[in-house]
Amino acid sequence: STLGAGKITGMASVRSLPAVPLLMAVAILAGLSSALESEPAPAEEVYSIEGSVLVPRGSKVSDMRVSVNGGKHVGIPAANGKFEIHGVAPGTYYLEIQNVQFDFTPVRVDISARDKGKVRAISADPLKGPQRISYPLKLRPLGKSNYFEKKKAFNIMGMLSNPLFLMMGLMMVVMVLMKFVDPEELNKARAELQQMSSEQKRKANSSARRRQVEGN
Repeated sequence: STLGAGKITGMASVRSLPAVPLLMAVAILAGLSSALESEPAPAEEVYSIEGSVLVPRGSKVSDMRVSVNGGKHVGIPAANGKFEIHGVAPGTYYLEIQNVQFDFTPVRVDISARDKGKVRAISADPLKGPQRISYPLKLRPLGKSNYFEKKKAFNIMGMLSNPLFLMMGLMMVVMVLMKFVDPEELNKARAELQQMSSEQKRKANSSARRRQVEGN
């Protein structure tokens, strides 16, 4: 019986030997697959937008902000006006200078992924229309910001050219002249005007009657 038991044990151990390499192979494959899944994807290449803000002497650029796509990327110009915005992926962007003292023309910036970050800049001036500009950017202000409408100075010629003022002036002149006119002459002139008016009415009526007769 002892020999029989030994034979059975030996046979079981021999049969179990091929299972060990199989389990090891499965474990190795599982480890490789998990390592491949956990390996991070290659990072997308990012680039920079460079340029400078050119303002008149004595103007500060420290309070200016270079905003890209409404603040998605923001840059602050250095004391010499130069700026550089990092971490910008390829694509099309809208760049503007935020400042309360000057007005700047917005710029469209195209960063090419095919040409390894080559930048093309187009000015979005509403008056001149789209125009390609040089890169790195050189941004100059259109002028100072105007938040209040200037009060117009008093203009005597403008007042004299007002039709209401002219009518009032004419009436005043007529009233003054009436004082120097002889009343008899004035009545005579009025009578002549009335006579002329009545004659014109009579002629108009007679011509109307003649046309009516001719029509019948």
